[in-house]
Amino acid sequence: MHQKALERSHSHRAHKIEFIEDDVLASGLKNESAEFVISTFGLKTFNSEQHAELARLVTRVLQAGDVFSMIEAFDPKEWWLCTLYRFYLKKILPLVEKVLLRGAQDFAMIGTYTTIFGDASQFADMLRANGLNVEFKTYFFGCASGVHGIKPSTK
Repeated sequence: MHQKALERSHSHRAHKIEFIEDDVLASGLKNESAEFVISTFGLKTFNSEQHAELARLVTRVLQAGDVFSMIEAFDPKEWWLCTLYRFYLKKILPLVEKVLLRGAQDFAMIGTYTTIFGDASQFADMLRANGLNVEFKTYFFGCASGVHGIKPSTK
């Protein structure tokens, strides 16, 4: 998926983008080797200890003055929207996957993971505890939460 995105959307600068497949919980990335860190909808699959390890990794690999941004699905607080959203995550997405994606099983647990995860506020606290400047936000009428920020310069 990443390679196709590079070819389609970033072909004019693909030579500047390095694709690295890595285990973020046992990463071999060098200290201060990243200009930015991005995560889309992956936080919910980690437990608290893994979140703490990820927060340490983000801090370690980011260069001073560079940024991170992470977003995650989240159950909205309004009961009517939460009911519709959970129905969508737990019933519609798995059905679409089964019919259109030939049963890939990628979305089968997304509703359960989202409900268990809650929001990204605890992860934001872990990032702060590691010395990063962090802002927590909610998006899409409360259906997602995220953290973004910067690694402070040491100067």
